[in-house]
Amino acid sequence: MARRTLTTTWRNIERLIEQHRKRCDNDKLEELNRLLERVNKSSVVSALATLFINPYHGMEEAQLRFAPVPLPDIPQKGEKARFSPEENILYVNVLEVLNFRQECQESRDNLTSPAMRKSFHHYRYHAFLAELSKLPNQLLFFLLILEEVANVLNVASADKRKVGGEEENSEARDYLQLLWGFKELENFMRQHKGIDLRSEYSLLWQESNWFVGR
Repeated sequence: MARRTLTTTWRNIERLIEQHRKRCDNDKLEELNRLLERVNKSSVVSALATLFINPYHGMEEAQLRFAPVPLPDIPQKGEKARFSPEENILYVNVLEVLNFRQECQESRDNLTSPAMRKSFHHYRYHAFLAELSKLPNQLLFFLLILEEVANVLNVASADKRKVGGEEENSEARDYLQLLWGFKELENFMRQHKGIDLRSEYSLLWQESNWFVGR
């Protein structure tokens, strides 16, 4: 098999998903699963684990795998990524990565609506997603790996106060995990690529402005 790079792999993943969605072509999902199976046997997944998972305490030996994409007759759980402690593997669902892109775009498009301002934590979460919509898909993919690392490390447990209903608490937790992941991604891109994410993609986000009364 020819040597795979992450860039070409991700381009092929996006192409197959786009073809499936435009044409409702289930054969493309099967083709995608065959691609993911090949990628899971390549050096791409070990490189991703080395860069985004293994640097963190307790995850030094963890691996990364692309989860098989469910076919239409199999229910989807909507999980973007999930860590299996029994296997010591972090699984990524590529369909949900692109669904997250859509969620970010919807947050951007609807941010001024009254429904978005029903609470501080709800608005903060969706305002952050609106900013993240500026990132390309491959960086969102990295971010969602780091978000699950944040979940495993319980980075949101430092703030244990409940802030409202179940949805609001979930958004507060997700915000902190995404924020941690973004900061780690920001450091990675600066150190390894010489790229300042905020300048490169015009990201306007000052975390300190959003910790009101905490």
